[in-house]
Amino acid sequence: MSERAADSLGRREVYRTPLVDGRPARNGAASAWRRRLQRLLVSQREREEAGLERRIRDCPWVTRPNTIALISPEGGVGKTTATFLIGSLLAGHLKLRAIAVDADPDFGTLARLAPDQRRSLCALADLLDDADRIHTAAQLGAYVSHLQSGLHVLGAPRDAELAAGLSPERYGELAAFLATFYEVVLLDLGTGVSGPLARFAIERADQVVLVTTPEWVTSSVVLEALAHLRHDHTTVAINKSLLRAPETQAVEARFRAQHLHRAVTLPHDEQLAAMLDAGHYTLDALRRPTRLAIKQLGLAVAEQLV
Repeated sequence: MSERAADSLGRREVYRTPLVDGRPARNGAASAWRRRLQRLLVSQREREEAGLERRIRDCPWVTRPNTIALISPEGGVGKTTATFLIGSLLAGHLKLRAIAVDADPDFGTLARLAPDQRRSLCALADLLDDADRIHTAAQLGAYVSHLQSGLHVLGAPRDAELAAGLSPERYGELAAFLATFYEVVLLDLGTGVSGPLARFAIERADQVVLVTTPEWVTSSVVLEALAHLRHDHTTVAINKSLLRAPETQAVEARFRAQHLHRAVTLPHDEQLAAMLDAGHYTLDALRRPTRLAIKQLGLAVAEQLV
């Protein structure tokens, strides 16, 4: 053997443990079983997501305008986020003409989720004032924010006193007007389920999405609010969940025992929160657990469209 060959550095001197995909290989039957299980789980999740996609796209087409009310007796639970996610999925996957309306009388934030360049400066009070002069979708376009998914968003008035002064009858006029242009109208309501506006929305809506978080102090109040709703037309969205927490599982079980249309758990996801805050929401870029939950929630709503 030459002196040069004797002095050369062999790869095995550096990598004494074999690598698999850039990581040290684990020997033994347990490691092999773990790798097979991981591949199986990935495959199962892929199949689950593909199945959700098919079920969403196979939902029957709507036969008339639908109204969906998103409500909660508690604030800060994510009604606006749920409105945005459901509306974006219905518009993007089912290609429905959908509009999300910020009906929160206290500084609603729904329109702020739209990208700056797509956000309209007009609000629902402006549309109500000008409705008699609007006869085409092109004329209506200036009043709404246009999301990349196809969802349109109608913002709340910036003047809280003006918003608070709008009666349920005025919202009825607005919903009737929008129904001439859209197949789905989503109403993002303020906090409460028994006030005049909430009662109007619940009575008018074809279905209700009741939003909660898994904490006992919130979910216990939301469970009591179910007394005001038709359970078979209600989907519960359990938002901001830490999916493996025993507390979350107990809350899920309690809601699912209420004979609701569906109870869907949305995980706490900082990436989703950052997307919404930055105005750059992309469903496909989210982690699979979050994507699956959003699609499950969208399917629950799509199944009830008439």
